[in-house]
Amino acid sequence: MSVQYKTGTDGIDWEALGDLYEEVGLVAQFGKKRDVGVIKDAFQNSWKVVTAWKEGKLVGAGRLISDGLCYGTVYDVGVLEACRGAGVGKGIMEALLKGNEHLLIYLTSTFGNEAFYKKLGFKKHKTAYAKYPHVSEYLEQ
Repeated sequence: MSVQYKTGTDGIDWEALGDLYEEVGLVAQFGKKRDVGVIKDAFQNSWKVVTAWKEGKLVGAGRLISDGLCYGTVYDVGVLEACRGAGVGKGIMEALLKGNEHLLIYLTSTFGNEAFYKKLGFKKHKTAYAKYPHVSEYLEQ
């Protein structure tokens, strides 16, 4: 059966989304903590949300935060391990970017997924910086 992509937060099973992010460990450490309340609020406050469904089960998701005019940032693109390598992540990214081609889009790749984003046309930023409220292996010391 094929994967269906839905845009928006209507109909999201928040517990299933919590399970997804607990497995993949995204949403700024709230996924690993399985803090469904924070995950729900973060998604409901996003510019665009895309979820991926296979046989009625949530198998992937991602979100875009934007001002709608200049910039957008992709966050939390995650796919259940059992569904990786089948184009689900690519489908999520294509749906997130559709209609937002005029924006400068930023994202931070998780380790090991850099080639995936390069295939989608993303390039490494030469001067990107970040400030986190916690220690992270993504930040240089």
